[in-house]
Formats: sequence, structure tokens, C-alpha cells
Amino acid sequence: MNFPALEGVGGVLLVIGAIVVAAAVTGVLTMVLAVVMRRLLGVPVGWPRTVAVAALVVLSTAGIFGATLWDLSVTVEGVFTGVNFGSTLLILAIATMWMLAFGSAALTILEILAPTGSLPNPLRVAVGMRGRRHRNRRYRQVISIFARHGLAVPFTRSRDSATEEVARRFRRALEEAGTTFVKLGQNLSTRSDVLPAAFTRELSKLQSDATPAPWPDIAQALQTELKDDPQRLFAWIDREPLAAASIAQIHRATLLDGTEVVLKIQRPGTRDEVMRDTDILVEICDWLDLNTPWGADIGIADLARSFSLSLREELDYRVEARNMEDMNRVLADGPVIAPTVYPEISTQRLLVMDYFDGVTVGRGLEVLAQLPAETRARLGEVLMTSVMRQVMESGIFHADIHPGNVILLQERRGWRLGLLDFGVVGRIDRGTQQNLTRIFAAIDTGDTGILSASVLDLVGRPTGFDEQDFNRQVGQMLAKYRSGLGGSLTGLVTEIMSVVADFRLAIPAPVAFAMRSLAGTEGTLNLIDPEVNIVELAKREGTATVKRWLRPGNLRDSVEATVIETIPMLRELPRNVNATLGDLHAGRLTINMRFFNDEGDRFFITRLLQQITLAVLSGFSILGGVVLMTFGESGPMVTTDMSFLQAVGFIVLFVGFILALRVVTAVIFRESDHTKAFLRR
Repeated sequence: MNFPALEGVGGVLLVIGAIVVAAAVTGVLTMVLAVVMRRLLGVPVGWPRTVAVAALVVLSTAGIFGATLWDLSVTVEGVFTGVNFGSTLLILAIATMWMLAFGSAALTILEILAPTGSLPNPLRVAVGMRGRRHRNRRYRQVISIFARHGLAVPFTRSRDSATEEVARRFRRALEEAGTTFVKLGQNLSTRSDVLPAAFTRELSKLQSDATPAPWPDIAQALQTELKDDPQRLFAWIDREPLAAASIAQIHRATLLDGTEVVLKIQRPGTRDEVMRDTDILVEICDWLDLNTPWGADIGIADLARSFSLSLREELDYRVEARNMEDMNRVLADGPVIAPTVYPEISTQRLLVMDYFDGVTVGRGLEVLAQLPAETRARLGEVLMTSVMRQVMESGIFHADIHPGNVILLQERRGWRLGLLDFGVVGRIDRGTQQNLTRIFAAIDTGDTGILSASVLDLVGRPTGFDEQDFNRQVGQMLAKYRSGLGGSLTGLVTEIMSVVADFRLAIPAPVAFAMRSLAGTEGTLNLIDPEVNIVELAKREGTATVKRWLRPGNLRDSVEATVIETIPMLRELPRNVNATLGDLHAGRLTINMRFFNDEGDRFFITRLLQQITLAVLSGFSILGGVVLMTFGESGPMVTTDMSFLQAVGFIVLFVGFILALRVVTAVIFRESDHTKAFLRR
């Protein structure tokens, strides 16, 4: 066959143009196939593999397309003059459909063998290779530290897991591992609600002290954060740090108006180090939780994850600045104070706040030992009352009351307490505040019904819940703490959460956070006043808070809020009652019952019916396509070997094939929440 148009220079340009057009068409066809295949499957398949499969299908079938066009071409005396457009379009449509079918089948097989996300992204692997080498080196270093201290040894469960020796090894390993791990230990030292006493005692020895960074480095960091010369904003900055911790340094300074302040400046490079080490920390603690009894006993994996999230938030001092402003409003005119923050000159890595001239509880044990017993008792009660009121009345509370965050201040009128470090501040809604208050008030009054109802209001009542058995267990717990046998707030919180867990009730995260924060205060209170009965203080404050609700002003506010909420309902009530009575009198009153009111049940039934429908349609389509392809030889011919009915059979068979794939993917990927969201779109 001859093509006269392809001779000479024009022919060369035509060939080049044809190649460019073919490449463009191939690219467009690949993307179209990729988009259509993802929608046909109804499964969130990754884009890289979808595009790769589509490109492979297009390239592998290019020869078939060429042969088809050649077979359908029209020639006159051996010279190409055109194609039969009707037949060509039909054959190309069939070929495209089956390209989609084979590509979709290939994607389904790939998803079964290696689901999306199970393989590393090659581009990310290439980009992150250098950083990964550094991370792996650090990972091996930390692992070797833990192994060298014997923490990978499978100590006997329930006997040696809480010994002083294991706790001591754990503390030494954290010290050697560096900043992030020391912070973890300090955080865990306050978690007496979940850790054995041996661990909390040993971890409380961890100190934040670190070798101070050189002043030129700190000065450069200050200038970077302030975007100005610090001498233009401060009259004086002490080059010697007031304290040097692993993450930040504290320097005293004076504002231009003479106000004494402190500068909390993040040490250079700390953020990158912490972000890297928190990932490593979570991986190591996951391994320890799975492979060592002592790690599983203390639930170290969950503790590490919770710590990692909170530490990353603490690195942004703008969050802490907002928290300090909120806490100053909460503590206003109270016996416990917080420093004032200066947000206009604070940044993500710099916090400027008032200077407190005092000593923290953790470092002031000698000072506390010299105070009269009544002074220590008063300070302990003041701190406990403040924390309880933060949780139960304000709904905004300091969530990290450890000995290093409570400062002893000596004033003319006597000793006072201040709070420091507001990187972790909790927030709960009004309903949660009231329910927590009712829990402590119910323990004080011995009312099992109110206590059970308050706990259930916090966690919810699931279907099929045995409330009578729950009330019985709550009553047993109440008898213990009502009789004065239990003096530990940590024990009380732990028992409440244990009862809830026994009934497979889910404790909302803010509720668990608030309860654990209250329990975490116990260690600091015991240092201030070893004789304090924390549970009695908590019970008494709960009852006092309920009584304050009943004061005329508070009661009036509650009544006004309730009236405002019910006014729309009361306004419509006469009309609704009149309409109901009218329907009843006329015999039009009906009652509708909705089955499958639960969204999960409706989703299950809908999916089941969809799968049955697709399976039936798929079966009929496949059967119809096979019949047409086998017995449809008569009628007009599309090509020399295919009739029009056989071509239709290919199309019907394609529809059945795709429907069958949808049924398969729906069954295989039915448990994926991501897939459910994808299918609902």
C-alpha cells in the first residue's frame, strides 16, 4: 500500500507531527483510563499505580489499535484513501472498554497483593534518603542505649516489672538518650495513675538541667525571632541563664519601662531534634510494649504516643501564650497566680512573661521543710481547690501540675503559690464540668444513683447496657471511698475508669484527660503537705461547687439559660397540641415507626442490597454477552469476521465483567472506612 503524502520533507514533518499527536493522545488516553478505572472499581486506589497500569494497557494495545485501523482502511488500487468511520468507531469503542476492563482487573489484583500505602513511595524514598540515613543512625544509637541498660531483657511479669532495678535502668537509659527521652521520663514521673510507684519515684529524679547554649547562639536566636535588635526592645538581658533545660533556656530581662520579665527561648536545633526523636521514641516503645513484659505492664506504647503529641504542641510557644492568657482570666483574683505574658513580643520559639522570684516545689523541699505544718496544709488545700475549680467551674485547667510547674512565692503577707509552664492546658465543655462535679459531690454524700448517672452521662449509655450491674459495682467503689478507706485521688480516678472499662464503655478523650490531670496533681500535693487527704479535699470541693450552683445569682442565671433554650418549644407547644388533638378528633392521627434507624444498620442493608443487585445484573450481562457472541453471526457485518450483534455482545459482556469486579471489590474492601467514604460520594 502506498502513501503519497509521506514523500519528501513534508512527509518527514508529517511523520514527526504524527508522533507528537500519538504521544499526546497516548498521554490523554492514559489519564482518562486512570480516572475512569478508579471510578469503575469504587475503591480508593493510589494514583501512581493507577497511572502506571493505564499506561501499560495503552502501550500494550497500541498494536491492536493499529491493526484494527489497517483492517478497516479503504484503499483504491493499493492507495490508502480513508477508513470506514462507522465500523472504526464501534471497534475502537469496544477495544477501549476492554482496555478499561483489563486495567481494572489488574488494579484489583494489585490491591489484593499489595494494598495502596503498603509500599513506600519511590519519590519520597529518594528525597528522604539522606535524612533517613541520619535517622537510622540515631535509631540504632537509642536502641543500643536501651539494650546496654538491659531493658530488652524479658523480665518476669508481675514480679520484677515494677522493681526498683528496672525503674533505675529505665531512668538511666532516658538520661543517656537525650532531650526528648528525658522529657518523657519527667512526664511519666507524674503518671502515678498508670505507673508503679517504683517508676514514678525513680523518674522524679530526672532533671531538666542542661549545659547552657553559648550566648552568641541565644542572641542570634533572639534576633531571628524578634526580627530586630533585642537591645531596642529590652533595657537589659542577663547573658547568664536563670535556668537551662533541654529544650529551652530562661534568661532574666528588663523591658524598656523597667518591668522585670523572663525570656523563654527555644534552643537552636531543638525542634528538628525533637521531631526526629519523637518518631523514634514511638517506634521503640511499640517494640518494648510488644516484646517485654515490663513495657506491656505499664502500657508504654500508649504513653509514648500521648507524650509525643503533647510535646510537639509544647514546641509552639504561641499556643502557650494563648493558654497563659486564658489561665490568667481563670485565676484572676484567686490565691494561685500565673505570670502575665507579653504576646506582642512573643513568637513561635520565644515567650516573654513576668518574672517570679521564688523556688519550685521540686527544688524547694528544704524551704517546705522549714514551714509550719499549718502553712503547708493551707498551701496544699489552696492548690487542690484551685485545680478543682479550674476543672469544675472554668472548664480551662492546667493539665501538668508537676513539682517543677508549681512555684513557692514569699510575699509580705506570707507564702503564695504560682503556676508555670502552660504548654499543656485542657478544655472541657459545661456539661462535662457539671458531671465531674456531681461525681465528687456524690462520693461525698454517698449517693450511688447520682454517681452512676453522672459517670454514664460522661461516657454515654450503649444499647443492651446492664445498668443494674453497673450501679452495683459503682456502689461497691463508693462504699470504699465513702468510708474513708481510700485516700488516694489517683486510686479513685483509676477505679472509676476501671469500672467504666469493665463494661466496655468508651471514655471521651477530654474526660479522661481531665480526670488524669486531677490525679496527676497528687504527687505535687504530697510534696507540699504529706499529711493531706486529697480525696477528702476533692469530695468537699465537689459539694461546695454544687452549693454554689444553688446561690440565688447562679440559680437565676441557670433558670434564665434554661428559659431561653425552651422559649422556641413553648411558643410552638399550643399550636402542636391543637394540631394533634384535631387529628385525633378527625381520625387522622397516625404513628410512624422507622426500622433501621441506626445509621450503621442502614449502611449495612444498603450495601447488601447493592451487592445482590450488582451480582444479579452481572450474571445476566455476562450470560447475554456470551449468547450474542456465540449465536449472533447473522445480520450486518462490522468487519469481515464480526457481525453487529457480536459487537454488541462484546459491549454487554464488558458491562457484566465490570459489575462482577465491583462485587468482588465491595466484598474484599468492605471493612475499610476510607472505602465507605469513597463509595458514599
